Amino acid sequence: MTPAVSETGHALQDDTPLLHRFVRVILFLTSFSWTFNPIEDYVGGGTTIEKIISRMIPMLIVAAYALIGPRRHHLRQLWRPNRWPILWYILIGVMCGLSSIQPSLVAWKGAEIFILLMWITVSCPTQADTKREFVAIARFVEILLWATIILAIINPGLGLRRSASLLPWLQGYLPMLNPNTIGFLSLLAVMRLLFLPAKAKPIRLFIVAGTLLCSQSRTSYAVMALVLIIFVIEGLRMRAYGRVILASALALCTALFALGALDTIMRVIMRGQSVDELDSLSGRTDYWAFAFQYVSWFGDGLTTGSRGLIFLDSDTFHKGSVNMHNSFLEALLGAGYVGALPFLLMLILSIVRQAWRALAHPNLYHAVFLSCAIMFAARSMTSIVLALFSFDMLMLFIFLAYLNAPQNTATQQQTAPIRPRPIVHAIPLAKQNLL
Repeated sequence: MTPAVSETGHALQDDTPLLHRFVRVILFLTSFSWTFNPIEDYVGGGTTIEKIISRMIPMLIVAAYALIGPRRHHLRQLWRPNRWPILWYILIGVMCGLSSIQPSLVAWKGAEIFILLMWITVSCPTQADTKREFVAIARFVEILLWATIILAIINPGLGLRRSASLLPWLQGYLPMLNPNTIGFLSLLAVMRLLFLPAKAKPIRLFIVAGTLLCSQSRTSYAVMALVLIIFVIEGLRMRAYGRVILASALALCTALFALGALDTIMRVIMRGQSVDELDSLSGRTDYWAFAFQYVSWFGDGLTTGSRGLIFLDSDTFHKGSVNMHNSFLEALLGAGYVGALPFLLMLILSIVRQAWRALAHPNLYHAVFLSCAIMFAARSMTSIVLALFSFDMLMLFIFLAYLNAPQNTATQQQTAPIRPRPIVHAIPLAKQNLL
């Protein structure tokens, strides 16, 4: 199969089969559908028809494609050592959850992660394939952001939720997804458009940057600043001074704008919280300290680890739901030290490894995935979505596939062997005269 993206960053046509593209869309949409569940699901609530149709059947279609599709021969890579920490995390997390609040839910959450790993294995056997999937998913993200903007325009009363904003004429953030998710998606789209070739790039960058600004996500703002720094450094290393000047001008304009809007910026940063809450990461460290007391060698099952804390102290969390805002804690509560530590260590080492590779070997995709690594580092400390099946975990697995996949050699053109040039012996001058 011809790679969809060349090593130099020039985008080529995605020539994957139509069935592969269809299943890719199913996986993308399903990754948003079951990140969290109502508390009733953990205290005896049944599985509704809606969940079966919108969540279970799509994932089973993805699994069937991986097992019987045209790329099924790549499944043997599922058992490579670089997959073992993930498989171990799934196994221990499910086994620990068989005696939890709802064992069937734990088993299905483990199945979701395993099916996701199957999809990545058959779709991203080489770096070229991984680049193709990354660009395809980033294109879906951009379409989703456009749909979000359209929904806000059609029904601004419902879609535009009140919140402090840097834009005085737009006091709110976009609908359909929460601010942190919109910020993460916008970051991904911005990185893809910044570093890689794209049609109508200035207009698309302007629109996506607007969604990032409207996301009201402080973490996304901080990561975007680091991404711009990487973009400038990569431009200097590649002697692309035009992009350096453009990015520097953008940063300068942002700084000048900030000088006249410090009060508004502080409202966005504080989000109505007190100085003490801001010093403690908006009160999240209190959650972390409470949850860490209940981390054990063996956890309470995938997704249900933090949910079990609800029944320990009714005054600890609000509205009967728990969000640790920390993927490390969620993984430890779900699979314990035994199951989660190999997975978490792999995550940390992968981020460091990509940083070293991007610094040592200048490359557009190395820079893109270095930006992804920074984003994952921030998300792991501020969200639980890297510990369970979600869109964030989908992007994390694509990142790991790029980091561990070999270079694509199967598609290199086979050239005929070069025959040696015939040796012509020089005829002595004396013999030439005789002839």
